[in-house]
Amino acid sequence: MSGEILFVDGPGGSASRLVRALRTLVAEVPSAEFALIGGLAVMTRLGRAHRVTDDLDAAAQGVDGGPSLLSILVGGGETGRDRRPVEGVKVDCIDVGSTPAADLEPGELPDDEFYRAFLLAHRWALDSAADASLTVLSDQRALVATATCRVATPAALVAMKLQSAPRRRAERAHKGPNDYADLYALLLRPEAIESVIVDLPHAPHGLGQWCVQRIEIELVAGADRTARAIRQTMLADPPTPEDVERVGRAALLRLGERLE
Repeated sequence: MSGEILFVDGPGGSASRLVRALRTLVAEVPSAEFALIGGLAVMTRLGRAHRVTDDLDAAAQGVDGGPSLLSILVGGGETGRDRRPVEGVKVDCIDVGSTPAADLEPGELPDDEFYRAFLLAHRWALDSAADASLTVLSDQRALVATATCRVATPAALVAMKLQSAPRRRAERAHKGPNDYADLYALLLRPEAIESVIVDLPHAPHGLGQWCVQRIEIELVAGADRTARAIRQTMLADPPTPEDVERVGRAALLRLGERLE
């Protein structure tokens, strides 16, 4: 599994701002209490910058039944209206409570399948996150910025993308195509898919089995729709429906062997 990513960027470029903001977060909040998720986490696990992103997303552990330290740092509350940028970068923080996903009581989990998957996937992302390094160099190969933090695993990222992609609210509908692009890339890239195949069957409370069902729906039965969504992104070489279906079927075959 990839544990580092190298960007080449100018001092005021997007990658520089993201990594500097991440370095500030790591300095202010204990590393065990949050994990990087979202687009930058996907690129870190892929080991390459496969699409544009201009914000940071994190899952963070609440403290004593209250908000996480990261939420307090970046502000925003439920509406996000009072969010404070960090080094000029918007940070979206999802608080996941203080109980590990595996220890949650099944009877207390939501009945709605997507809300249940949201809760489990984001808490599991924090539980299973591992350290990764992000480094930015100038075009003269001088060090511009670097940060090390806990980053969600490919399996947890796949679980989060499978629940978020089909249900983005209208005001964030533009993020759905990026979710599908990230999902496709994670299931295509050899290093990432190996990690997904190993880890996803161990996701808590049936999350792995749910993800298998959603892969069938989104990448096999819905290959045409998913390919159309990905074409809305800035990817230079978007997949065809046949590409999407092939990747979905390959993932299902290998995951089915693990989940039997």
